[in-house]
Amino acid sequence: QALSCQTLCLHLLPCAVSRLLQVQMMTMMKKTKKTMLPLQLIVIVCLSYGQAEDSTNKQPISDDSRDPFITLFSGLSAEVGNLTRKVEDLRKSCNSVGVAFSAALRPPIQDSEGYGNTGPYQGDINLVHSHIITNVGNAFSPQTGAFTAPVHGVYYFTFTSYTWKNEANIGVALYKNQEQVALVYEYQDKGDNEDFASNGATLQLAKGDIVYLVLPSGFQVTSNAFKNLSTFSGFLLFQVEGENV
Repeated sequence: QALSCQTLCLHLLPCAVSRLLQVQMMTMMKKTKKTMLPLQLIVIVCLSYGQAEDSTNKQPISDDSRDPFITLFSGLSAEVGNLTRKVEDLRKSCNSVGVAFSAALRPPIQDSEGYGNTGPYQGDINLVHSHIITNVGNAFSPQTGAFTAPVHGVYYFTFTSYTWKNEANIGVALYKNQEQVALVYEYQDKGDNEDFASNGATLQLAKGDIVYLVLPSGFQVTSNAFKNLSTFSGFLLFQVEGENV
């Protein structure tokens, strides 16, 4: 028995839309070859699921039932919307920015073993960790000692100060823009002349925010020309949308 035009459309339209989606996805995957396999899997699985669900839920079409074209296009619209969201999430994940750095402080003047103190000074100064250990993304400047956020996101920073000095205030502070967010501090007495101190913070930054270390007025820190003792590190945990920063 010949199929009516309406019934034939109902059978052929899902396949046509599925094929159109596959062609569009293949075009996108050619531009982003790294995501080819995951995108193919998403398309195949989602389309297969939708077609399987459609075939198991088919009911005889009757004149008094809901318009089958409305039902069909509603289902297809929802399926395409879900696919679009999944592809966009995957695209954002694959295009995420890699950001990580570690740098070490070097002394302005050193002794025969390479040790030297920075400070104390009469005012606060920015500590410039000029020796780069890692600088993925080049967001940290060894000239200024400041990290500039390349994207909106949540970042983690940690810092360690070393001091070999007695009867002195030691420590450094972590700043976000003009705000102090973390501090390490100790007074070295006569019987205690060598110490390490560390601290860290998780910060949500907008693109362009800066993070840096400050040596407070009257404080000092020790470093070595050949060893990484006083260090500053940070990395991007994950990106966030601009309006959420």
